[in-house]
Amino acid sequence: MKVWGVFFCRFATWEQAVDSYYGNINHDVLRKIPVQSARVLEIGCGWGRLGQAFKARVPVSAYFGVELMHDAAQEARARLDGVLCANIEHDVSRVRELAERFDALVLGDVLEHFQDPWRVLTELRSFMTPDGMCVACIPNVGHWSMVAELLQGKWRYADQGLLDKTHLRFFTLDTAVELFEKAGWTVLDALPRKLQPEETEAALKTLLPAAVAMGMSEEKARVNLTAFQWVIRAVNGPAPRVTTVAAVGSKKIAGVTEARVDHPMRSLATLPAAKVHWREGTLVLPEDAREGVLVLHRELLTDEKFQAQMEALIAKGWLLVLDMDDDPYHWSGYVDSDFYAFKAVHAVTVSTEHLADVVRPFNANVQVFANAIFELPWVKDARRESDREDSQQLRVFFGALNRQPDWQAVMAGIVEAALALKDRVEFVVVHDQAFYDALPAEVSKTFSPTLGIEQYTQTLASCDIALLPLNDTPFNRCKSDLKLIECAAAQVAVICSEVVYAKQATHHTFASFATTADEWRDALLKLANDASLREANIAKGLAYVKQERMHAQQSAARLAFYQGMLADKDNLAAQRAARLADWRNNR
Repeated sequence: MKVWGVFFCRFATWEQAVDSYYGNINHDVLRKIPVQSARVLEIGCGWGRLGQAFKARVPVSAYFGVELMHDAAQEARARLDGVLCANIEHDVSRVRELAERFDALVLGDVLEHFQDPWRVLTELRSFMTPDGMCVACIPNVGHWSMVAELLQGKWRYADQGLLDKTHLRFFTLDTAVELFEKAGWTVLDALPRKLQPEETEAALKTLLPAAVAMGMSEEKARVNLTAFQWVIRAVNGPAPRVTTVAAVGSKKIAGVTEARVDHPMRSLATLPAAKVHWREGTLVLPEDAREGVLVLHRELLTDEKFQAQMEALIAKGWLLVLDMDDDPYHWSGYVDSDFYAFKAVHAVTVSTEHLADVVRPFNANVQVFANAIFELPWVKDARRESDREDSQQLRVFFGALNRQPDWQAVMAGIVEAALALKDRVEFVVVHDQAFYDALPAEVSKTFSPTLGIEQYTQTLASCDIALLPLNDTPFNRCKSDLKLIECAAAQVAVICSEVVYAKQATHHTFASFATTADEWRDALLKLANDASLREANIAKGLAYVKQERMHAQQSAARLAFYQGMLADKDNLAAQRAARLADWRNNR
């Protein structure tokens, strides 16, 4: 049973990827597959879209599929690392043709099609690694729409939905959990998938009183009636000890909060040993949240009410981490408070070694987590399918905040190159109106205001070359190479300054560096005129990101860091108290 939808042929995010029955991506399932999984097996893989989306997050993984329908299996082979066309219920052992062991098992709307799902789940478990995870989506026969049908004396099979005529088994939440337990799995949790919220609330007004009158608790009845499907996570072995991690992100602008909070937290949340809560701007923790680690992104800690809230959490056993990805001396709130925010937390995380050196005088407990990519954008063939009149026209991208001093010194060279290439290039400018205005009028150019991360990624991915100038200043030296790896992930060739971007030796294999205006002119002309160089740089940059700069590759290290903090809680608390005592004495 899959949800039908319309396929958008040009998009930059996997959330928009919907083809048809066999091409649908269940994003609730995708969000639960552990990013640490090196080998994933999906039963009923369809066209392989779910596996393709997972590999955009974990490019180094091996994702295998089993599909009953021959044409769908053929389609999936173009996307996955191996596909078996078979009825797996007849011979589960055939999965050995794909791999000996798997770290994750995915069952999206297939268990209800088996005659004996208990046996299939048991036999599949024997091919899992110890602590291997199963993520399954199962229709809920207790959904309010089914109850309403039964009350009317109806049980009508259909081509799709809860009463898909190919369904052989039916489950409520309780019986679905029993299914896994009888097969030897340990169920960790079940996420309800809810559809039609207005119709659901209207139905509950009638059905909830009846359920309560029959002796059910209102809370359980509401859960059972509202879930259209259940996404169940189960582990091959005992349930892991869970670490709670919470985060508060600063106001979203230019993709910074996503890179430092949303994306690493989304990767961390896929791990069964992590319970993760995060949001933008305001701290809201579930009532049942256990003490753990709270990450504060760019928080100044100057508000007295917020300080009191943090002290209350610390008293309950929470540890605080300040995440910083910018020059702290640039912010008056930090300077005027004598960097209280850095001293009042238990540890600090930063994006570069240089920034770590800047921060250590305020707090010696500093951990570097380099900026990374959450998922590779689904780069459509924008350069061949674009709406431009000349499909061979190159698109040159510039999009950054507050970099006017950085590009002004080299703009003369960029303008020279633009004029020389005016019949062959289009400049795509995001946010910086002054840069757009400085380009010659006779050069093709388009402008967009500041974009959200999805629109920004889509625009970037439609381009061929990107310009990343930076002056050598104390503020810029504290920046990360995020813009460079975003370009590499979007398969865009890069011209950049040596400041920040030249620190990594690998960057020299795929980025073109320039300092003076003449060097920027020459670099842009060379990259525009040499298609083979562009494509070689793009391939090397993409390979680098896949191998080294994905959030999935950081998730285990992040969890270990937070777990290490909790294990060293007393020592960190003592250090914090000493720092704050010194801070008060020096005020």
